[in-house]
Amino acid sequence: MSPCPFCLIGAGDVDGELVAYRTANVFVLPVPWQRAKNLGHFLVLPTAHVTSLHAAHRDLLAELFDVVGQVTVAVREAFGAPGSMVLQNDNIPGQTLSHLHVHVIPRSPDDGFVLADPGKIEVPFEVRAQQAAQLRKSLSRRSSRNLKS
Repeated sequence: MSPCPFCLIGAGDVDGELVAYRTANVFVLPVPWQRAKNLGHFLVLPTAHVTSLHAAHRDLLAELFDVVGQVTVAVREAFGAPGSMVLQNDNIPGQTLSHLHVHVIPRSPDDGFVLADPGKIEVPFEVRAQQAAQLRKSLSRRSSRNLKS
């Protein structure tokens, strides 16, 4: 059995430039397949291999959803979206990776968003690294504003 790719990224072993934000137990990265009208789609994941929402410790859930809240605001600034949608699939049929994750998807008027979207496009690594940098910058600005408050 091959190692979980999310665990490898969370541990800092691979693809570090894709990590847009990191706390002690959570990290954020852009997904490789995104809808053309919803670019800036991110996952928020625990660094530890937790397979489902109900298997996560309460403290981890608090940290995970605190970061989700920060990312929902940051994608608006970073990608010009007036809002976002948060999704969490918990061991759904057909899911290929069993690692807890929460989707944050930028939304805009008339984006025509549907869950089963055949129009998804593959976003190259370099573009996802750029998206991570954009969100990192936005989260950094927000963090420095909060320190001043």
